[in-house]
Amino acid sequence: MQDQINTAMSQMNQEGAVKLARSLVDIPSNTGDERECAEFLVSYMKKIGLEAKLQEITETRANAIGIIRGTGEGPALMFNGHLDTGRSGSEEEDYAALGGPIAPGYKPKSYMKNGFIFGLGANNMKGGVAAAVTALDALLQSGVKLKGDVIIAGVAGESEKSPVEGAIRSYRGRHYEGGGFGTRYLMTRGPVPDYAVVCEPSSCYVINAQAGYFIVKITVKGKAEYTARRGPEYRGINAIEKAYAIVNRLQEWDLKYAEKNRYDSGMGIIEPHVNIGAIEGGWPFKPSYASAVCNLYLDLRVTPAMNPREAIDELATELKRLADHDPQLKYDIEVFGSNVPATFTPPDDYLVQTCLRAQELVLGKKQQKFPLGQGTAYNDGNVFRWHGIPA
Repeated sequence: MQDQINTAMSQMNQEGAVKLARSLVDIPSNTGDERECAEFLVSYMKKIGLEAKLQEITETRANAIGIIRGTGEGPALMFNGHLDTGRSGSEEEDYAALGGPIAPGYKPKSYMKNGFIFGLGANNMKGGVAAAVTALDALLQSGVKLKGDVIIAGVAGESEKSPVEGAIRSYRGRHYEGGGFGTRYLMTRGPVPDYAVVCEPSSCYVINAQAGYFIVKITVKGKAEYTARRGPEYRGINAIEKAYAIVNRLQEWDLKYAEKNRYDSGMGIIEPHVNIGAIEGGWPFKPSYASAVCNLYLDLRVTPAMNPREAIDELATELKRLADHDPQLKYDIEVFGSNVPATFTPPDDYLVQTCLRAQELVLGKKQQKFPLGQGTAYNDGNVFRWHGIPA
């Protein structure tokens, strides 16, 4: 076996990996528009000798699949990575989250600096896709005979996005359909593996568990009123001010929630948090009115040990406690996106132990516990485990 590993390792093409990663970055692939990137990847995989095909989803979306066939006597292993990017690369769309001007690293144009590849999606996660394809290329060129298939899937729509009706504009359509979209499609049409390695950035740690999440909208309700007329007859209730009280309470609750629900995967700790990621309400062009509506948008993480419903119940209870002390506080809670339940693969699983041995071979050291924060990130590992596939 060691001779076969050495033979395969000797075929690794770093220059080719860098070129592929940069080529992928240079093709814009915002969520919902992954097809061009998938088509390029399929063409590339065919050129290096892989069996490759485009798995069409819509006119603008597709998965790219490459395979090295085994004899059928062993399990199939899939390397999985998403082609969509978490940001759009557009100044107009990304400004609210990233500020401006948008740095070059958040645009779909690759460049090198100090030995690193920069550009939108280079880290998350076209670099991981390029690494997996390069590994299959090396395996193919080595001539090592396999019992099971080895598969690479470059998928659409993994990024944590979900359509929602906002207070100021609508966020509907394909550009907001993420959260495992492509891998879910793959699992219903194949190829379906026996094991999966998701090539997300993890600082080269082997991670055996992922958090799940809810995306929640809290609509705070006020009463519109012209604020310049404040006096004895004033009846306005500013939803933005009420939302401010909710923000403060949730920041306090976050610490208790994370501590209460800490989870040990056997390889590291997952500590779930609540994050207030967006707020909107009122008229930017007419701030002389008390706003009748203010929306808060939350990311609420859950661990594999939690019943997902408990997280929403805890959130609702915390808001009710606040409202009990303020009769003017009125709100609605809407879950408009989710990836639950959270999942894990046991540390002694064959796949996990194999990955740890491979990691030690490459890095020259044994992994200790993975750092806090690494397991809290969502990825498509959850989708595989929902289908009974260790990942």
